[in-house]
Amino acid sequence: MSQTNVRRSGGRRVQQKKANSNRILIIAAVVGVVVLMVAAGLALSRSGGGNIAGQQQFPNLVPPPASPHIAQVTSPHGPYNSNPPTSGWHFGGGTAPWGVQTQPVADELSVHNLEHGGVVIHYRQGLDQATVDQLTALTRELQQQSPCIVLLPRPAEKMTESPIAVTAWTWLLRQDSFDADTIRAFFRAHVDQGPEQVGCQLRS
Repeated sequence: MSQTNVRRSGGRRVQQKKANSNRILIIAAVVGVVVLMVAAGLALSRSGGGNIAGQQQFPNLVPPPASPHIAQVTSPHGPYNSNPPTSGWHFGGGTAPWGVQTQPVADELSVHNLEHGGVVIHYRQGLDQATVDQLTALTRELQQQSPCIVLLPRPAEKMTESPIAVTAWTWLLRQDSFDADTIRAFFRAHVDQGPEQVGCQLRS
């Protein structure tokens, strides 16, 4: 083989190696972008960035370094910035029991549940039993995914805007009628997202 042909053959091999290297770099870059997009999507859905119809976000009423803890459930404090409340003053010594409750609980207790990363479903006291039964079944279903959910009746005079309201830390969802899928989405987006981590992680 002549020197010219050797040089040409060598040049082709170099070009082929460069092309292969470029292809590998392009594939790696595409894979990296896809991974980043998936991760960003998951982060958005878990941080409340998902498109959940009807949800509202409120500012943290008592941001650090101020303490939102009060000495007793009945201790005086400023007004909440949403109804039901989504953050703010609460009794530092306890929370509402997780699960299905049949009697109203003071906001100063249930807000502590939210701080721990829990979700609270409120319904207007006196709501028809069929809807209460649906809420009860849904609450028990969601407890299998994370224990940190409470179902509470709320006095009718405090539930004038809607018969159902779902709260998480700084987030509120109101419903005029029961919508299980939207409550499920809200729960999965906001459970375990409070400022304190107390075993509310999703199991599935």
